[in-house]
Amino acid sequence: MTKRSATPVSDTTLEREWGRLRRGHLMQQVRATSAPGHSPLEIELLRAIVEAGEIRASDLANRLFVTKTSISRYVNDMLKEGLLSQRRDPSDGRATLLSVSAAGRREFEEREARRSEFLGEICRGWSKSDVSTLTTLLQRLNDGLAEMRGEIAPNA
Repeated sequence: MTKRSATPVSDTTLEREWGRLRRGHLMQQVRATSAPGHSPLEIELLRAIVEAGEIRASDLANRLFVTKTSISRYVNDMLKEGLLSQRRDPSDGRATLLSVSAAGRREFEEREARRSEFLGEICRGWSKSDVSTLTTLLQRLNDGLAEMRGEIAPNA
């Protein structure tokens, strides 16, 4: 297989680079370097619960843009595996709140460590300033998407 050279910065556009990223170059590599086990959605589910502390399954489905049926299936499997805990919602006895168990937190932290190592390898040779700039720009991109979805107030 012949290796291509990197695209000169002057010969690219945001749309082209977005397409390259979206077509899976990054996610293919992430999956290839991940240990077997849980799907990317399950890991994002763990991340969302870690960030929320406790959350209802319906709110989790909304946050991750998946159906309540899908979330229910994943949550039930992860409860059986001991990755999640649940308790009655004190404000509504019909609902439950999900949280990450100690085993789930360990799984999440192990995945995060592998992800950090992988991203560090991708950015090997980059200056700390470049990594910081990329992080800031990704945050702005994510915030812009959240703003479009009405999840956060627009920046003034």
